Amino acid sequence: MPKDFPRTLAICCQIIADKKCADPKVFDVRGMSSIADYILLATCTSEAHLKAIGDELYRTFKHCCGSLCRVDYQPLSGWLVFDASDVILHAFTESMRQKYDLDKLFTPSNLLDLEGISPLTCVEKT
Repeated sequence: MPKDFPRTLAICCQIIADKKCADPKVFDVRGMSSIADYILLATCTSEAHLKAIGDELYRTFKHCCGSLCRVDYQPLSGWLVFDASDVILHAFTESMRQKYDLDKLFTPSNLLDLEGISPLTCVEKT
C-alpha cells in the first residue's frame, strides 16, 4: 500500500464496506490521470442503496471538506459519483456497472489490495 494513501480513500472504503457494497475495487491512477489519484468502484443493490451511500458520504465529508467534495446522484440513474478531488468513487447498480464496465479502463497492475485499509491507519496527504 502506498505510504501516502489518503485518509479520504480509506473513509470511502469504510463507508462502502459498512453499507455492504459489492465488488469494491480501488485503482491507483496517479501519474495517469489529471482528475484524481484514486478511482473507487462499487456495486449497490438498488437505487435506495445508492441514495444511502450518497447520504452517508455527504454527512461524513461535508464538515471536513466542504465544497471540495461533491455527491452527484440522479434518482433512477443507477449511478452515483462522489468527487473528493484526489478520490473519485463510482457506485452503480449491478446492471449499470455491467453496462458501463469502467473496470476495463484500468489494468490489474493499478488495482490496490483493500485488505487492512482503515481510516485510522492512513495518513492524510499533504
